[in-house]
Amino acid sequence: MVASVAAGQPRGTGDPPLPDAADVVAAFATVRAWIDDFELPPTEAPQARLAVADASGVCVILRQSGRIVGVGTDTTADALMVRRATGRAMSDLLGDPAVANLPEDMLPQVAAAVTLELEIAGRPVPLLGKTYADAAAQLSPGEDGVALRRGENTAMLFPAQLRATNTAGRVERLLPPLAVELGLSALPLPELARRFDVSIYRFRTTTLAQHAAGRPPFATIRGDTLVTDAQVTRAGIQELAVGIAQHLSNTLAPVDAPVGLMGTYRPASDRFSPLIAPPAEQALAAWSLARLSRVEQLPELMAGRIADVSEHILRQLEQVSDGEDEPLASAVACAAIVHAGLEHQGYRDSAPPLLREAAERVRVAYTREDGFVDADESKPVPPHSRALIASALSRLLATGHAGVDAGLVRGALDAAWSSVPPHEQVTLLPWIGWAEADYAAAAGEPLARVVELRNLRQLLDASRVGTADRPGPPDLAGGFALSGGGGSGGGHLLATSQTVRPAAFLAWMIRDPRLTRDDEAAVAAGRMLQTIRFIGQLSVRPSSRWAYVNPGRALGGIRAAVWNCDQPVPAQALALVTAAEMLTSLDTLASRDEKQ
Repeated sequence: MVASVAAGQPRGTGDPPLPDAADVVAAFATVRAWIDDFELPPTEAPQARLAVADASGVCVILRQSGRIVGVGTDTTADALMVRRATGRAMSDLLGDPAVANLPEDMLPQVAAAVTLELEIAGRPVPLLGKTYADAAAQLSPGEDGVALRRGENTAMLFPAQLRATNTAGRVERLLPPLAVELGLSALPLPELARRFDVSIYRFRTTTLAQHAAGRPPFATIRGDTLVTDAQVTRAGIQELAVGIAQHLSNTLAPVDAPVGLMGTYRPASDRFSPLIAPPAEQALAAWSLARLSRVEQLPELMAGRIADVSEHILRQLEQVSDGEDEPLASAVACAAIVHAGLEHQGYRDSAPPLLREAAERVRVAYTREDGFVDADESKPVPPHSRALIASALSRLLATGHAGVDAGLVRGALDAAWSSVPPHEQVTLLPWIGWAEADYAAAAGEPLARVVELRNLRQLLDASRVGTADRPGPPDLAGGFALSGGGGSGGGHLLATSQTVRPAAFLAWMIRDPRLTRDDEAAVAAGRMLQTIRFIGQLSVRPSSRWAYVNPGRALGGIRAAVWNCDQPVPAQALALVTAAEMLTSLDTLASRDEKQ
């Protein structure tokens, strides 16, 4: 276990020191025994004292079927801190409504059934910054804890607490209450430093958890286990894709009204927000499912079921229930509907009114005089949405839709390209790439913007975490460091589910000889397999069930980030398409090799 702890907590340059790994393992075994016996040793007893070298604090979390029933922390950094934190967590357990009224003789049985997460903080290092936001920007979200210190007193926010409440990306809002724990008012950081000599620190932790009560502990990285390169096989990618598809199927609204998919699932509260997904997101989900159903080596019965879910979502979009948005009101939603409807062969052939009307709305969403226009004409259409509309126009042109002028489509494509400077054109993916491919096929012309598309891949390859130039944390390896993570992270490399947008096109690009020469294909595929690894890291896998109140809803879903368990519908759709395109590209490359 000592080796697994060390392996689970890779060190980077400048990382704060960690507690002694062997001491953490011994502490876990002792705490687990205390809980199983439902008895703590008296504080004066020698067995109550657990020395953990280089430790500054401890957090104990108890869960019952994923639900947190006890939390205890201690920041005194002495030999009794583990005993005190465990006592607080067990007191919480006794006060839980499901436990409070049980007979006393049943309490050991209840305690033995809970899972234990033990997080021990290493030595803290000081942070610089004039504001809470400055300090938070220096933290690696979900990995770093933060502490305020006044004299001998310390108040700490543990990463495990932040992950459990899904607040790791919003730490700056949680720092003022730490001052209250020190007996001070929630004053601005400079005032706390000037008047009360308060200092701020960050710290790293070693965290051990259990899959289930009675199971041995394992080390976690940001509360998760690491997806390895060895797991990224064709079978593994198909399992990832099917898992996302099943997750989407599980989020169909369980009501009689034809409302389709629920919105973003938020596992921390076990709720959907918004309750019903907007039409554009529902259409993207239907499109992604239809795309997966057409992967050639997918078992026929499975492909049929996935296609049925796709059509079900589209049929539900045809009917607008009370409280739902009108799907045809937005050109962006109509563009997504066009993609979904044309991808689904049976739906396209039936020429339903929803698809026809969405196509007409897309056809007038761009004009040479006014450019891109959506429902609210006072607001400009964002670049990514412009690319989506242009892609829908190209799709209509490629499928022979009457009334779509090739010159107008070319104008829309060029306008989308010019809507952002070259270094920001990655935000137009995947839509701009597929738009160019559809236009070239429809117009019988060579693929345009080949140089730009290859340059975008080169830019993305350079931004991929895990390369020699960007080593980064192992759980982020393969992801694209496209932003600063929403204000957190500072100098830390951060990759989020935004990776799946460009990744979907790069996975397709591998098999297109106009964009990827034969001698480049194997290298391009190898790099994309690293990105698939990261998408797998974002997914909620069976090994993570212990951390979720409702694992049935969460399983298979793609998280917004490794530190943010929310599951946005667009992230599910684009991750699913990335996996589907990667499967097809791998099959295509294998077929080429067989012919050579």
